[in-house]
Amino acid sequence: MKVLITNCTRNSGLSVLRALNRSGWAVTGADDRLLPLGLHSRFSAAPYHRLPAQDSPSFAQALLELIDKVRPEVLLPTRGIESACHARDMIAQRVRPLLPSVESFEALNDKATLLTECASLGIAIPRVFSLEDAVPILRAEPNTMLVVKPRRDVGGGKGVHFVQTTADLKNAYANIGAQYGGALITDYIPGPVDNLRSLHLLFDVESRLIAFFVHRKLRVWPAKVGVTVCAVSTHEVELVRALLPLFERLRWQGPAEAELKIDERDGIARVLEINPRFSGSIHFPIASGVDFATTYARAALGERLESSLDPHYRAGVGYVDRGPWLAAALQELRQEKGRVATLRRLRQELRAPQVPSVHSFGDPGPLLGKALMLLPSFAMRPRNA
Repeated sequence: MKVLITNCTRNSGLSVLRALNRSGWAVTGADDRLLPLGLHSRFSAAPYHRLPAQDSPSFAQALLELIDKVRPEVLLPTRGIESACHARDMIAQRVRPLLPSVESFEALNDKATLLTECASLGIAIPRVFSLEDAVPILRAEPNTMLVVKPRRDVGGGKGVHFVQTTADLKNAYANIGAQYGGALITDYIPGPVDNLRSLHLLFDVESRLIAFFVHRKLRVWPAKVGVTVCAVSTHEVELVRALLPLFERLRWQGPAEAELKIDERDGIARVLEINPRFSGSIHFPIASGVDFATTYARAALGERLESSLDPHYRAGVGYVDRGPWLAAALQELRQEKGRVATLRRLRQELRAPQVPSVHSFGDPGPLLGKALMLLPSFAMRPRNA
């Protein structure tokens, strides 16, 4: 059986590619960039194919043409999900995907719509404000902090601003709206980084939950709003259970990643956002034994898999993405206060039992390719060269 995946030069696509190959699938990778010197994972059946950027108007047509060329049985898009959803009917004529309808996709991808849907189901969320409502709140309560962020999924915490003055609020709202096509204003949910939870979820064509994994974040990069660079697995299945009515209502198919934060004021886990795709940290659950990639492929081909809220992984296992983890650690150590406590915490993060890194000397192509991309001679090349 042959699978076509996108995003293969990034961590998420690479993790999915390796997992599928180890399960006996022939995997072909594609992305909007190629690694220098034609380097690619040894787990890929062929050199990577190039696609346009995922927000390009030509992405969907290019993807359809690549499907016709490669002729896979399954499409697993870890990038370009929005375009794939819009071309869902045409894709389904060629290959077996697990894709939600456009309406369902938009309900998650638009954060304002998502929070409205959650509230209607009694799922805890931050308070949401219009700009007109937010301005007097900051004027009346000077110590109040609000969050301004893009309404749509852009990944990696990009565009998120924390504001405490009306001037900063108005500037952030205008700039984010202009850059990302819309802005959302919410409460700031107080609490440390380790109050953040990430829920990796996968649903079949009947919107049944067929795989899940929960982790507690310990460190993100950039600080406060970035991607997960250190985490530990947990068995907080009650967080998963609370979100199932939402996915049932949307008749969701495929992967989703929910970001929640436990409010230190009342201990309630509130939904911050839900990304309609595999997370950039999908390597963590896959390396922990929850094979989202193979489960996706089997479900896409019509196999009816077990639906259960029994965890199939160990709690207390750690994950460290060492490059950005080191950057985050050095930034914290440069602060004048709390260096001893920081060193103690860093030591604990490294001493916990950990899954292997996504960067593997047993698969040197991706590692060497990314290293070369840091060199000026390669970094200055056009993005799709």
